[in-house]
Amino acid sequence: MPDEFLNIVWITTKHPPVKGGMAQSSYRLVNSLRDRGHAVTVMHLSGQPHPDPADPPVEDRLISTDSLSSAEPERLFWHHRKRLKQALLVGFGGDRAGYYAALWARWLNTRAMVLFRGNDFDRLIHNWKNAWMTHFILEQADMVGAVTNEMVTRIKTLRTKPTVYTPNGIHADEWAALDGDKQKTDRWRQENLHSQKPVIAMFGQLKSKKGLDLALSLFASFGFRERAYLLTVGTVPEAMTEALTAGCGKNWIHVPFQKREKLPLLYAAADIVFLPSYYDGMPNVLLEAMASGCVVVAARAGAIPDVIRHQVNGFLFDTADITGAARILNQALELTPDLRRQIRRAARETVEHSYTPDHEVRILENALKP
Repeated sequence: MPDEFLNIVWITTKHPPVKGGMAQSSYRLVNSLRDRGHAVTVMHLSGQPHPDPADPPVEDRLISTDSLSSAEPERLFWHHRKRLKQALLVGFGGDRAGYYAALWARWLNTRAMVLFRGNDFDRLIHNWKNAWMTHFILEQADMVGAVTNEMVTRIKTLRTKPTVYTPNGIHADEWAALDGDKQKTDRWRQENLHSQKPVIAMFGQLKSKKGLDLALSLFASFGFRERAYLLTVGTVPEAMTEALTAGCGKNWIHVPFQKREKLPLLYAAADIVFLPSYYDGMPNVLLEAMASGCVVVAARAGAIPDVIRHQVNGFLFDTADITGAARILNQALELTPDLRRQIRRAARETVEHSYTPDHEVRILENALKP
């Protein structure tokens, strides 16, 4: 346990019941800090009555914002200024949450840390209308955390105050295959696949930055539709569905968004988990797939090269390099059984040793200490 306990107001727009990787990360970090004895009060700027409908609010653990967050942020500040003044302010994300944390900390002469998670930095810093918000955060926040080493390097060119690497973490045991999973996976493959071809899978919200168009090009123009199935699990942009049907035919299989407990079966059904992102943070899919013991083929985007060692616990190719992606996918498809087992084992061990929630919260805790 820590020597000194912290009093934190955690400001966020991403917290359950909002869906998505950032919401999961926010909730996990809050709970991990509380488990270690720190007082964490959540200010959820979306106006939700409490962070999780299954977890009723505990006295002094939630600042209820109702409709104030978007309509009257100044009223929110004045109403809660005493509590804010007594706390360390953590802005989870470089959006409104980070902006308010940095601004209010200056006004109240307290400390602020802002945690950039990926898309919040890349999207806003390149938006010429809204980049001022990112620059304000970088100038005013006492500490900044970034989820990739590459992002840390870029942020350090824009500020002189401390910037630290704050990677994600997951519970690897939650993604371990159970005794009955192999039978369920075999049954799923029999019901959904028309042949014994391998499965190349993509998971999550497959928006443009995730490289679904690159995967489509590989299947439509590089001959992978004859060699493998493309499995997408999650959400696919409506504009892409027609192109996927035309480019992949019956070799494209789509499974809509699934609850967490059903994902291990689908990871187990994948021969390769493919992450051809053009830019990214540290995607939960990467850690989930590795904890599941999958062979991952991924672009050198965001934190992916922080986690994957090429040909040791996965495979890497240069971002947007479709020829390189095709070559590395071929290499992964042609692995011998022994090499496949070695890589799968190394992938799981990487998560178990370096990307657990305990590892994640200790890094954050050390950064937050006075």
